[in-house]
Amino acid sequence: MFDRYFCLLPFALCLLLSGCQQKNTAAVKAVETPPVEVRVVRVESRPFTSTVAVTGTLVSRTRVEVKAETIGRVLRFPKEEGDPVAAGEPVIWVDDEDSRLALKQAESAALVAEAALERAKVIEAHSKSENERAQNLLKSGGITEKDFKAAELAEQDARAQVALAQAQLDQARAAVAVARKRVEDTVVRAPVTGEIQQKSVNPGAYVEAATPVFTLVDNRRLELESSVPSADIAQLRPGQAVTFSVNSYPGERFEGRLIEILPAVDAESRSAKVRVQVSAGGRLKAGMFAQGEILTGMQKEAVVIPAAAVYRDDRSAKDSYVFVVENGKAARRAVRIGREANSMLEITEGLKPGDALIAEQSVEVAEGVKVRAGS
Repeated sequence: MFDRYFCLLPFALCLLLSGCQQKNTAAVKAVETPPVEVRVVRVESRPFTSTVAVTGTLVSRTRVEVKAETIGRVLRFPKEEGDPVAAGEPVIWVDDEDSRLALKQAESAALVAEAALERAKVIEAHSKSENERAQNLLKSGGITEKDFKAAELAEQDARAQVALAQAQLDQARAAVAVARKRVEDTVVRAPVTGEIQQKSVNPGAYVEAATPVFTLVDNRRLELESSVPSADIAQLRPGQAVTFSVNSYPGERFEGRLIEILPAVDAESRSAKVRVQVSAGGRLKAGMFAQGEILTGMQKEAVVIPAAAVYRDDRSAKDSYVFVVENGKAARRAVRIGREANSMLEITEGLKPGDALIAEQSVEVAEGVKVRAGS
């Protein structure tokens, strides 16, 4: 009986040990962390166009605030806001009655001065003749030295009277020119070709010199003014092509060219202003809001990945890192960033086509963490 139980003892021990091992294995499996679900994309090489975003307002290179140069009441102002005008075209008529009366008065004064000059010339000619006669008489002893000096002095005085009359005539003619200009100033003309952006007065209003009467803009010569982050300045060069859109023409793209990068960076916004020359054929208007991009480069074959996959301290950082999937685990890769456009980044170092990239950042992803591709 005892021998029978002794023979069964090894078999019972084997069963006991086998049961303990299975329990330990199950416990280990119970504490294993499940893989982190991530979105994985394959790195590929493709054409890459890099751009810098611009947003801003269209402004006219020619904007003129026209002011009155006369005093009076506005009689006519037939143009309306938005109407086109040509350089030199009459736009406003101001009451010119007083100016015309002043012109007539000046012209009359000029006629008097002309007559006075003619009279002075006649007296000068007579005095000259008398002085020549006195010289001949002095040689023959016909007059005294005193009479000769008087004749000589009379001729000098006559010449001075002619000079005085000539100066008075010049002064009178200048007064006529001033009066004539005041008459001309009662008609306010457009100094440049453009469109009336704003009317500041209406018929019946009283204006004085330097009173703003209307504002002109030339929508054929527009510029887009925008601020760009200082991190993007190194990519910009005058002459680069620009495309943009405005709300007034949905779905339509307009073209321009970068003409200037202002030298100073704003200390608060860390951005610099740029100027873009716009080509729109007169369809666009000053004051429109525009959104677009400056084309900074084109590469036929580039490694391009989503910007959301890159870990970097700030937008200007070029040395950053990403995570790729290797043997079912996350592996950290240092990368060097090239250019950026439309939430995509060019990677110049650290990745190659075919790499399995974790496309989005996650606090659960770290070096060596098991991952699996999600849907």
